[in-house]
Amino acid sequence: LKLQFLYLIAINTLKAHPNMCVTMQNRAVGGASVPAKERAQEYEKFTHEAVASNPNLMVCDGWVLDISEFKREHPGGPDYMSLWAGKDVSEIMRQDAVHKHTDYAFRVVESLRVGTLIGADISRSENRQYDGLVNTEAPMLPQVSGLGDKYVGWLASQPVVRKLLVFPAPADVLEPLTHHPWWWIFIGVPPLIAYGLWHSASLGCDAATLFSGFLVGLLSWVFAEYTLHRFMFHMETSTMPTNIFHFFMHGLHHLTPNDHSRLTFPPALTYMFAVLFWQLFKAACMGLPQHGAMFSGLVFGYLAYDSTHFLYHHTNGKRIGNYQFPKWFASYLCFMKSHHNTHHFLNDNCNFGVSSPLLDFAFGSYMSKEDAEKMRETQTMGMVCNRVEKDGTKKTQ
Repeated sequence: LKLQFLYLIAINTLKAHPNMCVTMQNRAVGGASVPAKERAQEYEKFTHEAVASNPNLMVCDGWVLDISEFKREHPGGPDYMSLWAGKDVSEIMRQDAVHKHTDYAFRVVESLRVGTLIGADISRSENRQYDGLVNTEAPMLPQVSGLGDKYVGWLASQPVVRKLLVFPAPADVLEPLTHHPWWWIFIGVPPLIAYGLWHSASLGCDAATLFSGFLVGLLSWVFAEYTLHRFMFHMETSTMPTNIFHFFMHGLHHLTPNDHSRLTFPPALTYMFAVLFWQLFKAACMGLPQHGAMFSGLVFGYLAYDSTHFLYHHTNGKRIGNYQFPKWFASYLCFMKSHHNTHHFLNDNCNFGVSSPLLDFAFGSYMSKEDAEKMRETQTMGMVCNRVEKDGTKKTQ
């Protein structure tokens, strides 16, 4: 299987190059980020006129941003970004009335920097607990393997990685295996649904039995999706093998949430789970012919899950391209997009349901965007107070 192949290659690559792990274990001790003013000296200087006349530039906190590629990734779409081209967005990004941006959004801003605005103040503090642990421009595999018990905390700190490389040379020839087109699910998954229904029908199931079995399978997907996401994809891990396993399973997506080539389940992993669930349904039905229809319902649920997941990350929830969603669907999609974004960008210990929030409500893992923001602010203030008490100063940040 593709996942097992990548995992074995990863382990053997690190065994063959142990210095990679040692280097990253030394770096993972922690380090302070370079002050903004010192880093600003390395950047190009821009005048107000130069920024205002360029449709691909923007200013935030004195830094000049290149938004030429990011326009397509912004949740509001390129048209909305164009409204602010050449302008200063420092205040608008912090206004609750418009849209209060998360820490992740400001990390995205940092990744877009190409210069500084002449005469602007860029002294805003940027120190963070996990800064300096990983060089996002270098291959990730040796770095992740060396993070140890800091891996989960670093991943939860929502680092922004725009162009992620996994394998170091000479294993970089395997890099294409970490990508797959998001639309493959519409080619590779429907045959599984058709096969399950055909199998049950060929064993004598009538239409009513097929329909009821399909509904049971669809409901079982809701539980499978929630359970896998909460307990496998967000498991606690601290060893090199488990960190690498989690990195390939789900860490890649959290590092690059807007990368459509790493958004849906990899084909090999999808078929591996398909075989597993086929056998589970067959055993649960104890020979009854409905297991094929139940399997089809579950696979249909997966197809709906991955489709809506794509819409959360690559549309504004109201339309895709020039097609406007129906109002009822757009309302649900916007709610679920906010629900999922809270999981990604505010608190990854909540909102595990992707296609439905029902089990989050049922098992107490639901958190609204507002509550997550309040919790984040409380935690931030607590860290500041602890730092002040430890340093013995009265300085606030």
